[in-house]
Amino acid sequence: MQTMTENRLDLDMFPSELIIPSSKWYKLRKLIPWREIETLLSPLFEESGRNAIPIRHIIGALIVQTDKNLTDRETVETIMETPMIQYFLGLDSYIMKPLFDFTLLSKYRKKIGIDKAKEMIDTLLESQKVSKKKTEDKTHQGSMSIDATAVPVNITYPTDVKLLGETRVQTEKLIDEGHKESKDKTKPRTYRQKARKDYLNAAKAKRLSNAKRRAALRAQLQYIRRNLKTIESKLEAGTYQFDESQLERLETCKIIYEQQKTMYETKTKRHDNRIVNFHQPHIRCIVRGKTGNPYEFGPKIAVSKVNGFIRLDEISFDNFNESTTVPNLIDKYKALHGVYPEAIRADKIYQTRANKTYCKTLGIRLSGKPLGRPKKEKDEQEEKRIMEADFKKRQEIEGVFGVAKTKYGLSKLMTKLPESQKASIGLVFFVMNLHQLLSLTLFPNPLETHFLPIDYNEIEYVFEEERPRF
Repeated sequence: MQTMTENRLDLDMFPSELIIPSSKWYKLRKLIPWREIETLLSPLFEESGRNAIPIRHIIGALIVQTDKNLTDRETVETIMETPMIQYFLGLDSYIMKPLFDFTLLSKYRKKIGIDKAKEMIDTLLESQKVSKKKTEDKTHQGSMSIDATAVPVNITYPTDVKLLGETRVQTEKLIDEGHKESKDKTKPRTYRQKARKDYLNAAKAKRLSNAKRRAALRAQLQYIRRNLKTIESKLEAGTYQFDESQLERLETCKIIYEQQKTMYETKTKRHDNRIVNFHQPHIRCIVRGKTGNPYEFGPKIAVSKVNGFIRLDEISFDNFNESTTVPNLIDKYKALHGVYPEAIRADKIYQTRANKTYCKTLGIRLSGKPLGRPKKEKDEQEEKRIMEADFKKRQEIEGVFGVAKTKYGLSKLMTKLPESQKASIGLVFFVMNLHQLLSLTLFPNPLETHFLPIDYNEIEYVFEEERPRF
């Protein structure tokens, strides 16, 4: 089982000649509430077994990986080669060998998941008094910027012909695997050479007419149907014995076949819960409607930014209407700060009549044109001024997505498992909040506690030029 370090004395036994006080890793070591996060994650690593890697090493390695946008293998190598990162992880001495095998990082991401990643963000902000409730006699204070985006995953652009071609190959592999373990002397016929030739004729065509496309789809569906029928008959007869992983692949093949068959017969291009990638069947098509990139394939996230700090409010592999999240975001803001926000800055998709009515009832200004009759000319000019100011301030949330996608790798998510993908996204926003806290550290040694006003992002901070722009 993983060990905790909460009962250890905080002694700096690391070689002093290797410590660089001006390094960001020196400051981050002091900023992160290690004991609280270890306590939060310790139930995930309570399985029996010999003592293994300390939880702090796991957390620290994932933070380093996210901060530098590294692969699992590169993360372990970077830790081995960098003394200050080892100091950040809490090691007592510099070790010139890998702390653990890089394949374990995937296991830890899967265990943490999105729920614990969100709780890590909450723990970090609470430890720095960011979520301090106000005691003044105010009902509304501060503001919130909200928006949603899709996080593309690393898959090839899906087409029906390509998906059926991959599904056919997987059914052929299942037949090969089942035959290898069986006592049958003759392998069932699959016509794989002819099937691949038919697939390549369609896949490599520069221009594929609708008639040729439907002919290619029909051919691949027939090959898959034949292979599935063969597998089912062998399983019923007890000739083939599949393990859990093989049965999952078989189930995915069946679902793809049924979906594609239905679309082929009805001559449509839409299906509920449509699978677009065989190896990541949980991925769905997110219709964004943007010029040049109308479709994205990956989880959709809704994010809010308050006082310069970011919270991941919603994440789903299925498309959702982000405008429906406004009441829940307001409730969360009230629970965290003890007051309602004065204003919510959002784009047009959030500015529905229902949301405007709900915000007006609570005395909250939702950016955009208010409900009701047009006002007098003087009031209308003031209204336009407020709308322009809200539009400019709302750009900070666009900056959050820009930094997350360009610096932290959310422009192409490399993890594959659904829980690992969600955890990776949550860790990105955890690290971004860490850097926001780090920007408030004005001295070599960070402030142990820093009280932030709730309207922090609406005032001019004296050290604004020293802070990174999100």
